[in-house]
Amino acid sequence: MTERIIDNRYRVIELIGSGGMAHVYKAKDIITDTIVAVKVLKEENQNDLEFVRRFEREANAVLALSHPNIVKSFNVGVDGEMHYLVLEYVEGRTLKDVITAEKTLSPKQTVNIACQVLDALSHAHECGIIHRDIKPQNVIITPKGKVKLTDFGIARDTASTTRTFAGSNMIGSVHFLSPEQAKGEEVTAESDIYSTGIMLYEMLTGSVPFSGDNTVAIALKHLQEEITPPVTVNSKIPNSLSDVIVKAASKRPEDRYESALKMKADLQRALKEPHGKFARVKGVQDTQAEKKTSKGKFGVGTIAIIVTLIMGFFLMLFFMASSLFNNAVNINDTVPTFVGKTLEEATSISEAYGYELILQYAPSDTAPKDEVTEQSPSKGTKLEKGGFVTVTVSTGNDYPTVPDLYGYTVEQATLELESIGLRRGEIYYDAESKEPLGTIVKQSPRSEEQAMADDEVDIWISGSGSTSVEMPQVVGETYQSAVSTVFDSEFERILIRTVDEKESAGLPLETVVKQSPTADTSATRNMLVELWIYRTYLGGYRADISFNVDITARKSNVLVTALLDSGAEMVIYEGQVLTGEKQPISFTANLLESGEHVCILYIDGVEIRRSTHLFSFK
Repeated sequence: MTERIIDNRYRVIELIGSGGMAHVYKAKDIITDTIVAVKVLKEENQNDLEFVRRFEREANAVLALSHPNIVKSFNVGVDGEMHYLVLEYVEGRTLKDVITAEKTLSPKQTVNIACQVLDALSHAHECGIIHRDIKPQNVIITPKGKVKLTDFGIARDTASTTRTFAGSNMIGSVHFLSPEQAKGEEVTAESDIYSTGIMLYEMLTGSVPFSGDNTVAIALKHLQEEITPPVTVNSKIPNSLSDVIVKAASKRPEDRYESALKMKADLQRALKEPHGKFARVKGVQDTQAEKKTSKGKFGVGTIAIIVTLIMGFFLMLFFMASSLFNNAVNINDTVPTFVGKTLEEATSISEAYGYELILQYAPSDTAPKDEVTEQSPSKGTKLEKGGFVTVTVSTGNDYPTVPDLYGYTVEQATLELESIGLRRGEIYYDAESKEPLGTIVKQSPRSEEQAMADDEVDIWISGSGSTSVEMPQVVGETYQSAVSTVFDSEFERILIRTVDEKESAGLPLETVVKQSPTADTSATRNMLVELWIYRTYLGGYRADISFNVDITARKSNVLVTALLDSGAEMVIYEGQVLTGEKQPISFTANLLESGEHVCILYIDGVEIRRSTHLFSFK
């Protein structure tokens, strides 16, 4: 099959995967010059009507879906008797490979992956598509941590009859099969949620909850046995996260999450509230508690409580007496416990003990915001009054809220995302958009959605791929050479800023130390390119420049540039001006170039005025 060209378009490079139904090849689309994955129905299955139907269902399903967490579909066709489906080629490992290598995943890793799977399922369910085969083998994780859901080979449209064969004809992976699938009943979105819950179980414990000698034995366990709460298998799992999994894997669909997004919300909440009971399912997690309290009013449990209360009373008297004694002899010079206290409580305790707190902050998967998670010195350490205690205060889970990027340029969006711990993902183009070229018109995830740290945000920009160019690498070049390189790349505007030695990154004078957009970024030609150069001498040619402008905003950012002979703009003034009529902007500017130069006034990024000024030696 290697080197074969499918349908005069897709040149096969190598086999990258194989399943019961089809082979998957890495191939090159010789028309678009891109790498793709081509899924080809196996030769022995080409005359099997059921396999052909399943293959066609997958093609129809993925062609109807468009989501950053779902492997994209580009084309479907038949070459002779060969049925094929062209998909996005995704570099990465399957989740199964990750679990095999790492044995168990951390709660944060698990939630991050699961939330992306649930985003993909939410989109599929909204489009009326049920996956029906959620398992780690069908989840691909890219080197950047992006999750891609694949293999819709047994997916069905919810408008059709969605039933699954039982017994030896069972379709889907039996370890992740929902009870209704095992019984051959109607399959719904809740079936995918059940399978996702089982997948989370394996991610956190390293094993599936049900095993057996054959598929029927395992299927019966899905029908008859409740899963063991994963926290009893791995004690490092937060209780609330364990509860979410048990709820998702409930036997009855109506006891599970009614949507993928609601399950996602509880997963994220579980990391913030590790001991919360918000996802607890009555009759499952509470069974043991009910058994303990069912022995009667005066059972062993009641007697134990009475004994505990009596002991507690005497212990309280003991500690009160000890406290009075310690105060009397003034031996209160040991560090108390700060861990587990709120910052406000810790501050009060430190003041009472005469200690000074040194604060440092860090995110935490388990502690709520403003709770102390670590301290140094530790509890019980001898420390005189006036001593310093360093405490680490939780900033909560690292869950940034996705910002609204509408109207941003690619670079503005990149900087905004990086500032809150997110990354820019794929760039797509909207050729029909009426918005200014190069500005963002759509994003995924949407604004105000909660994300995981280091998540990617895909963006759609106004224009077409043909209007875009790649930003060259110019850091380290002399600024004259860099300007020439950027203009040769067909960018239309360049803004030059100067930096001092502290920001020079050790590069020589007159070289570019930073650029925006970064190298290899795809951007439109009219996007502003900014270059920062290391310069200590601003030039001996000067001009006195003044403007009077009306400022309507409470405070506006003012930028003035001079148009250089090269066509680039040099920043000669930057500041802020308060609201008011005829506000003066007056300064003396320096340039290395003499003669008349057009100076451009920008208010909040919008060009307001141009005027010509003579720069002469003074």
